[in-house]
Amino acid sequence: MTNLVPESKKNHIWRKVVWHTDPAERPLGPHHSAEVYCCEETNGYAVWYVRRLAREDRLGDPAVDNADYLLSFFGKTKRDEAIEFAVLAANSHASADEVLLALDRLAKSAQKV
Repeated sequence: MTNLVPESKKNHIWRKVVWHTDPAERPLGPHHSAEVYCCEETNGYAVWYVRRLAREDRLGDPAVDNADYLLSFFGKTKRDEAIEFAVLAANSHASADEVLLALDRLAKSAQKV
């Protein structure tokens, strides 16, 4: 069986799912998640926070909307710095709840897409 990678994910050079709905608890959905990824763009490297959290789960900052947030952008020669930023942002705390709060703080000053 071939592992098909969506076209939008082919340029990812690092990614981490910070939190996701437990499929054992909700096998029929809805499915929610939050992830951080670093991807190569035509003119550099972007670090994104993709937030798709349910309000009823009470995760993260309730004042932050679900969206894709461009946390930072790095030039073509800054690949390692971009990956480091993504890794540190996604692993900034011991618990997923604390990481989500930290990412939501970064999202408040990020570009929302």
